[in-house]
Amino acid sequence: MTTHRRPSRGLTDLKTLTGRSDNRIPAHKAYLRASFLELERARRRMEMRAAEDRSAHIQERFREIDAEIADIMSNMRGTSPRARPVEAPHKSPVGFTRTKRSFQISY
Repeated sequence: MTTHRRPSRGLTDLKTLTGRSDNRIPAHKAYLRASFLELERARRRMEMRAAEDRSAHIQERFREIDAEIADIMSNMRGTSPRARPVEAPHKSPVGFTRTKRSFQISY
């Protein structure tokens, strides 16, 4: 009868936990991630407040502009200048190039 011998086991045969994926996130990583998200929320909230302040300032300026336009229009009371017919614009020689002239160099 022959005995079956097992081959000796080496380091590659050892069973370890490396390479296995654990679905649980370690507690310290979870707390760190949660704190990062809270910081981002605080930054975004500050951005929203700043944007709302800018928007309110712009809306206030719009109201000032409308009031000033209304004041100007009420002070005019029909004293606007008469409308003139629109004339065709004059052609300017600036930017006009002659196509018949050849390139000349003078010394």
